[in-house]
Formats: sequence, structure tokens, C-alpha cells
Amino acid sequence: MSNPFLFLSDSSSTTSNSFSTSSSKVVSTSNDSSSTSNIYKDILGYVLLCTIDEQPSPSLVYLAELAACLPETWDKNFIDQALFERLRMTDSASPLLMPATKNSTIKNDLSSITESRCLHYLAGCYQRLLRQRDHFKLIFDDIRKLFIDLSKTAITLPDIYEGQDLSKQWLELLIDGQENSQIYEFIDYVNNDSLSPLTDEMESLYISVFRHMYKMIQPLDYFSTELITYTGILTHLSKWSALVRIIFRLSHPKTASNRPVQNPRGATTNGRAYEDTLVGSLLSKSCLPSQPEKPYLFFEKPKAMSEHDVALTANSMWQPMRAYQQNLSSLFLAFVKNADVRNDILKWIGDCLVENRGKNKEWSSHNPLTAYLFVSDGFLLNLNFVLLNLARPFAEPYSPKLLKINPIYAITQNDNIHLRDLHKDTPMIVRNDESINEKNDQTAFNFITEIFFMSHLSYTSSVYRLHRMLLKINEELSQVQQAYQEASKLNGPNDENVQRLEQAMEKGLTAFLNIKTVLNEPCLLELSNALLTASCSWLVYLASLPEEVDSEETMKMIRQLPLATKPNRQLSYIPEFIIQNITDYLTFLGRFNVQLFESLSSVNEYVTLVLVFMGDANRLRNPHLRAALAEAFEAILPNKQHGGGRTLNSSFAEAIFMHHPLIEHLPRVLLDVFVSIELTGQAVAFEQKFNYRRPMYEILDYLWKFDKHREQVKKLTAYAEEHIDDAEAPLVLRFINLLMNDANFLLDEALSQMTRLKENQEAMDRGEWNSLPQQQRRDLENTFRHTGQIARYTNIMGVKTLIILDMLTRSIQSIFCQPAICERLALMLNYFLQHLVGPKRGNLKVRNLNEYQFEPQKLVAKVTDIYLNFAQRDEFFTAVCNDGMSYNEKLFPQAVEVLERIGHPRERIDAFIKLSEHIKIIAAQQKEDDAAYDDAPEEYLDPITNTLMMDPVMLPSSRQIIDRGTIARHLLSDQIDPFNRNPLRMQDVIPQLELKQAIEQWKSSRQRPQS
Repeated sequence: MSNPFLFLSDSSSTTSNSFSTSSSKVVSTSNDSSSTSNIYKDILGYVLLCTIDEQPSPSLVYLAELAACLPETWDKNFIDQALFERLRMTDSASPLLMPATKNSTIKNDLSSITESRCLHYLAGCYQRLLRQRDHFKLIFDDIRKLFIDLSKTAITLPDIYEGQDLSKQWLELLIDGQENSQIYEFIDYVNNDSLSPLTDEMESLYISVFRHMYKMIQPLDYFSTELITYTGILTHLSKWSALVRIIFRLSHPKTASNRPVQNPRGATTNGRAYEDTLVGSLLSKSCLPSQPEKPYLFFEKPKAMSEHDVALTANSMWQPMRAYQQNLSSLFLAFVKNADVRNDILKWIGDCLVENRGKNKEWSSHNPLTAYLFVSDGFLLNLNFVLLNLARPFAEPYSPKLLKINPIYAITQNDNIHLRDLHKDTPMIVRNDESINEKNDQTAFNFITEIFFMSHLSYTSSVYRLHRMLLKINEELSQVQQAYQEASKLNGPNDENVQRLEQAMEKGLTAFLNIKTVLNEPCLLELSNALLTASCSWLVYLASLPEEVDSEETMKMIRQLPLATKPNRQLSYIPEFIIQNITDYLTFLGRFNVQLFESLSSVNEYVTLVLVFMGDANRLRNPHLRAALAEAFEAILPNKQHGGGRTLNSSFAEAIFMHHPLIEHLPRVLLDVFVSIELTGQAVAFEQKFNYRRPMYEILDYLWKFDKHREQVKKLTAYAEEHIDDAEAPLVLRFINLLMNDANFLLDEALSQMTRLKENQEAMDRGEWNSLPQQQRRDLENTFRHTGQIARYTNIMGVKTLIILDMLTRSIQSIFCQPAICERLALMLNYFLQHLVGPKRGNLKVRNLNEYQFEPQKLVAKVTDIYLNFAQRDEFFTAVCNDGMSYNEKLFPQAVEVLERIGHPRERIDAFIKLSEHIKIIAAQQKEDDAAYDDAPEEYLDPITNTLMMDPVMLPSSRQIIDRGTIARHLLSDQIDPFNRNPLRMQDVIPQLELKQAIEQWKSSRQRPQS
């Protein structure tokens, strides 16, 4: 039978081959036909593994049809006919010729000789030809081309090879090619001839190949070596644009028909659909569960593990995780290097991130089905790792490549961007939409811009989200542990409920350790740090640009603060989540990997970002985000236990607090953000407000150790005293006012909760709760537990506030003696001292004081220390003895008794006794003065305090007359008229000079008889 496909493989074919070293041509046989015939005979035997000789020989396949019609001349056409007959054999073992003697040597593997799979056989022939290249050099190119053309023919007309799945064969060859470069060379020749341009048949073949690949990837675990094989195959195929387009078209769930396998939970058009694709299946391989009901792979019995066991398990997680993520990164890098298809890849990534943005809300959702709407955590973490690697070439602080990032990308609303809807995110400062034409700009954005914003969004959806989950799990673990301890005391360890709580603790701890370990993977932290430090320098650069300047030629470090120019409009384009990512990274390290700070080449970029934005509401509008910068900065403080009980080396922080070029501005920005939290204009839960303030107290306490920072605070205080009557109260004055508000609220709340706990404990001791219905008793127990939690929190925060007050007043007294502050501070100290040492102090004595962090002795010592800080300020002690509510002559002696009982330093007790005697003298004098003014006319009295006015002023809208000091105190907290709630500023009040003069004359008249 003649070969009907001879024309497809004729040497005159014009199909080009970029791998050829010479043009195809028929070898001339006119000079030495015998020698040429022998070469073709050798091709038949050594390459095709066939023969036309019926005599026994080393195992070869006998070609009967070719033997029956031998040509006169052995040439390429003869080999073509031989291949045609060989490839049609469905059972190549039946015409096999075995050697006549037992000691004959079989030169070829029997499986190669009897190979019945078309493409495998041709690939085998190709390899055998290459191995004998020198022998066949005269006809090498022609024969090689023949194998390539016949492979293309098989792909073009697959029906000829009935019963053979050519796409599966092609995939098998791709797999073998990972270990055999000759097979890849064969595949490359076929691809080059068939993919430029792409033929329908080749497209159909590769669609089937990729679907086979998807099915084979699905059951594999992330540590399977087979996954490395498949990523290697795709990396190799990435050099052909047509194939990359096919891969990402199949991996984009625009239509259900594009997806290799339907979601068993039903067809979906949500983010989860990306996981059910070829690229998605590779990204989904992780040590984290792919679905909520699936278990974690590591830390199965965490309670039985030592710290060493935990460290070993972490390393065993990291090694395969790192290897696989690096392979994924290499694959995507190979994809994007192909400029022809880069947009296809960026579109896929952008669409995937946008469709899965809701994942951030999943952990707080009460709907269990929410987890099935989005890709898994492992998927997003892997994608984030890929993007961080793609960002690595420009992720360096002050790199000139950062100047290529175009901020307009974040507000653009056209098809030129692949990350849609960023314009809907909250920007760093208010955006004036009416003046923005850039949102419809037709600019084609560069690769660096796209990857920068994609990397940050993927970080938000993966690392940031997992950190939030970790904190929530930690909080839940604390609650379960407390319930377990209480239940164990009541019912014993064998109680069913106790065992259930123990299992819940074990399960929660397993989740906690798995997530914590994944987030602590060293490569992930290193890549994150690279992107985030680069982002710090870029954001600071934008903040330093003049208002209307889009860019500058170089990115320079700023040398001076505060920034005097108006904010650059480009900050209104930048989504807040970029700052959020930076703060999240630092707070994560502070909680769970503090020692990494010491290994970083520099943290200056983070510190500069904090100093630029934390105290500048014009460049970062959200006060909560600026407060988060304070929490992030707290992570670098030394001698403070972080996650795992580890501490930072003090020299590390000292170097920053002493030598950072802008660190002198830290006190100012810290006080600014402290005040801003109170003035958000939003409803902020009191606990949240104090959570924001807590790290600020820690930073303030630490910076006070440095002379240069104390001097800065003193300068700010001196400025505040010079501008005490300004329309807008100076920063330090507002800070002190809020600090006292905090102390007043926290300590009062703490004492109230302790009193309530005392009452509840006494009721339980009397057995009053035992007779109540079970549900009512359970409700009371829950309320008691909640009261204890509030008491503990307010006790801790109240002490911290007092510590800061003591620290400040040791060095600075004059501003605390200003009329707007002095009386409030004195009243507050008297009130708390009276509750702590007075006759009602027994109301605070509860069982288990340590459980509630209640330390009354420490409170008494700290309050008396603050009194002593004002030992030279009579105006303060005048305010102390003017307090008719809490102060009396017994108060200070009672405090002395407590100080002696707790072993307070003798010199401090003696100083306090001396102070007490001095206050008694002032009080006696004050009593005489008050008696002289007892019958003051009502119009001379302040309507709020009912005391004689010193400097009367009229409020412009309510027309009420009030003492300047009274309204000044009020406006520090609330800038409204207290009588009608209208807006009010201090500069708006109207001095009542005539009334002031009349009061002074009246006072003088009352004093004359005394003299």
C-alpha cells in the first residue's frame, strides 16, 4: 500500500524550522549509491528498529509490505514508506524477529522496539537518530524533518490512529522531557512548526493536554514531586505565546465551558471558580486546608509538643512550601517574560484578585457557605508569593525604578488597567472627584505599576487576612482556656464538658500554630519586607512632592519635618490598604517574630514613614490608620516581651531613638495622633480608643529615657503656655486634657467594677445565687465574668495612664498649673486617693486581686508621687484644698498609713507628710478667704462651678457669662457652647471687662475689713 501522506513530509515542503542547521534536501546518490543505500538501511535498523530481512537478527520489527516491493534505490522515500507501515501496526510484537541463538545480544529495549504509540515511537526514533548523529550526518536533517513532519501529520489527522489518545501521549512526552532534553528538542521542533501560526489541530491538542494535566494535578499534595514536573512542563511551554494564551484562557472562569471540571457544589461565577482551573489548581496546593471542614496537616497534638518539636515541625513545613512557591514563581516569571502575552496574565491575576476581595470579610461572616465563594487561603498566599517575587526587581528603597509607578493607576476606570475597582477603595486623603480627569486617562500602564498594586492587594487578601485570623483564634483560645480552667475546678477533668473544651483548645491551638508557621516562613517575610520598605520610601517621596508636581527625576530622602507644602494630590489616589499592609507587617513581627527586626538591613524606611504620616492628618486622613502606625512603631521597643516571650536588644532601639535623622519629631507626631483619636468624629468604642492609646503610652514611656526627646516635649510645652489662649488650643494642652480624661474615666470605671465584683462575691458567699433558676444563675455568672474582664482591662490601662502622668509631672509642672488644667487634676487625684485610702476602701477588697490586675498599693504610691511632683507649686495645692467633695484633713494622713504599711520608701513618706502639713496651712488660709466671699452676688458667680469668677467672658451665641477658666476647660474636650450646643472657639468669647472690674472692686471691699 502506498503512503497517502507522502506529500505532507516531502523534502520540498516549505515549512520552516528554526532549529535546523541546514536546509532540507535529498541526499545525492550518483557518486556512491551503495554507500548511501547502506546509510538508509542503517536508519531502518538502528533508528526505526525495523527490517526487511526475514533472517534472524537482533530483535527488530519485520516490515512485510516494504519487503515485498523493494525499491531499486534506498532513499528518504523508502524510509517514509517504512515509517508509514510501522506506524499502522496495531500490534508491533507479532512481526518481531527474535535472534536464532540464546547468546545473541538484544541491542534495544524490547519496549522501544514494540512501541505502538505513534508519538512515543516517533520521539524514540528522533532520539536514536540524535545518538548516532555523526554516522548519519549526510542525511541527518532530512530524516529529522521526516520525524517532525510525521508527528505534525499525526496531530493534524488523529483519526488515522484509531484508539490512540494523542493528547495523552503528548503529555506523557512532556513529562518524560523533564528528564530527557532530547525529547524536549523533538517537542520544540514540532511546536515551532505548528504554533506560528497556531493551527486549529495544534490548539485542540494542547487544550486536551492541559485538561489531562489539570486532572492529574487535582489529587496531588503540595509536597508531591509530581507538581514540580508539571510546573516544569508549563515553564518550558511558556516560550510559545499561543500556548500561554490557551493556558490562561482555560484558566479564566468566564464561562462554565472553559472549566475542566465543574464545582461539585454547583456552577458558580464567584472567586472560587478560579481554583477549578489549570493555573488555579497549581496555586491552590498548600499546607493550609483548601476548605473549612478539612484538617490542618501539622501540629496534630500541639499540647504534647515541646518548643523544640514545634521548631522542627515548622522547618518541615517550610522546606516543601518554599520549594514549591519558588517553582510557582519561576513559572509565572517565565509567563510574563513573554511580552506578547503579558497582558493575558495580568488580566487573569487582576480579575482573580478582584473576584476574591470578599475573602477578607469571610472570617467575620456568620454564613458557613461564605468560605465556598472564594479561593482558599493557600491559593491567595501562593499568588502573593508569586507577585512578591515579580516585584522583587524594583522592591528596593529609593530605587529609581519606583519612579515608574504611576499613582493614576489606582483611580483609572477604563480597560487599560487589569486591577479593576481600586478607585472604590478609601484613599489616603480626600479625593476631589470633580477636578480629576485622570480617571478616564487612556495611558497604557507599565508592568512595574501593575505589579506594585497587585502585590499590595494580594498581600491584603492573604497575609493581612491570615494575621487577622490568627489574632481572632488567639482571642478565642484565651476564652476557651478560661472556661476550661473554671469548668475543671468545678467538675473535674473527666467531666464531658471539660473534655469537650480540652478538644476545642487542642483544635484551636493546631490552627494557630499552622497559620503562625506559614506566616513566619523566612522567604515570605524577606520578600514582604523588600516590597514594604520600597513602598515606604515611595509613599514618603509622594508626601514630600509639592502640591502640583507629578514627579521628580530622583527619589531623595527627606531631611526636614514637618512638611510645609500642601499635600500632593496624588496621595488622594493611593488606597489606604498600602499603609495598612505596612503596619500589619510590623505588628505581626512585634507579636510573633520580633527578632527578625535585628536581622533586617535597616528599619529606617519604616521609621521615616511613621514620622511623616502619623502626625500629619493632611497626608493621611484616617486617624485610626495613623494610630495603627503607633502600634507598628511600638514593635521595635526593647525590653518588652513579645510573642514567645522574646525581647529585642536594647541597643537596636537606642540606635533608632538616638540617630534616625528625623527622630526628634517623634514626640510631636505621637502627641498629635494621641489627640486625633479623640477627634475622629466617629463613634469609637472606649476599649478600642484605649487599645489605640496603649502603644502610645509605651512609646512615650521609652522616649522619656532620652534627654533629646524630653527636651522636645518641654519645647512643645513652652510653646503651649505662650499660646494658651489661642483659638485652637496648643497640642500639648489638648494632650494633657485628654490624658486626664482617660485617667479619670479608667480609674473611676475600674473602682466601680471592683465594687460590683465585691458585691457579687458577697452574694455568692451568702448562697443567694444557689436558689435562682439555672438560666438566671448562668446569666449572672456570665455577667460576673464580663465584669471581671472589664475590671482587669481598666485597671491595667488606668495604671498606665497614671504612670505617664507621673512621668510628665516630674519634669513639667507649670502647664499643669494653668487654670484650665490645675483644678481638674487636683479634683481627680483627691477623688481617687479618697476611694483608695478612705473609709470606703473596704468596698474594693475582692478575692483574687491578681486576677483582675488590681494593685491598690501601687495606685496609692503613684497618686502620692504625683502630688509630690508639685511640691513647689502653691497654686496646685490651693486647687487641692478647694475641693469640697473629696479633700479633708484626714485624707493625707490616711494615705501615709497605707504608704507605711506597703513599705514605701521612707524619704518619700516623709516628703508627703511635709506636703500634707503645707496643704493644711494653705487650706486654712483658703477657708478664711472663702468666708469673706460667701455672700457674693449671684451675677459674680460662675453658672457651672458656682464659684466667684476671676475673668468673666460672654459666650456669643447663648449670651451666657462664664469664667474664662471654666469655658477653657470645657473647650479642650468639646468645642461647643455648653448652653445651646452651638459651635464655639476660645477666640470667639467676649471679655466682660466692666464685670471683671466690678468683681475685683467687690473682693477688695470684702478684704479691707479683714485687714
